Amino acid sequence: MLAAMTIVESAEFAAEQIRKAIISGTLKPGDRLVEQQLTDMINVSRHPVREALRLLSREGFVELRRNRGAIVSALDAASVVEVYDIRMALGKIALRHLLTEDGRLASVDLKRLEQLASNAIRFADLDDQATTVSNDLEFQQAIIDATGLQRTIRYFSELTGDVRRFNNLLGVVYTDRRGDAEKYVVALYKALHDRDLPLAENVWEAKFRKATERYLSLITNDTSDGASKQA
Repeated sequence: MLAAMTIVESAEFAAEQIRKAIISGTLKPGDRLVEQQLTDMINVSRHPVREALRLLSREGFVELRRNRGAIVSALDAASVVEVYDIRMALGKIALRHLLTEDGRLASVDLKRLEQLASNAIRFADLDDQATTVSNDLEFQQAIIDATGLQRTIRYFSELTGDVRRFNNLLGVVYTDRRGDAEKYVVALYKALHDRDLPLAENVWEAKFRKATERYLSLITNDTSDGASKQA
């Protein structure tokens, strides 16, 4: 199958494999990305791997250094703030699009959001928090998808990989999942249902500010005294 791929398809395939390894933490910040090793691992030639690394550099997952090759980008405070500020801004674009007079939050989308909000409460009591995290990201994406704004949808979706990487590398522990579900998910759904744009924007911003604070506290702890990773 790989032999039948075009160079562009091979590069996209290679980028997807490397991206997954970075998001999961298999490839860690600072790891060198040696082209020959990657070609052996992914089973594509060097040219697609080189193009894949350029693509991942534009996405922020890889840092290309002159005369030193490629390394996995560091996870730092600036990256967290940038990703969450962009996602926050994209979300506000989506909310304004959906809740203005000519907005188009369809009943099917509202029903989907209601189900995800209900899941947030139900999943909060599970021992494994991974289901809560996945449901929350799906809830966010469902709001964005409901707009039909293709660029907003694409940019927001692409940054979800960064969020998953933050979670995997920092090992965030959500200690009040039910409280978060009620305060940030159910409240946001209700604001959307009631077409209350100011409230929706306030909840959305508070949600993303809280997430940023959690990650930044973990990065600070990791770089200072290795304190407990609690959020």
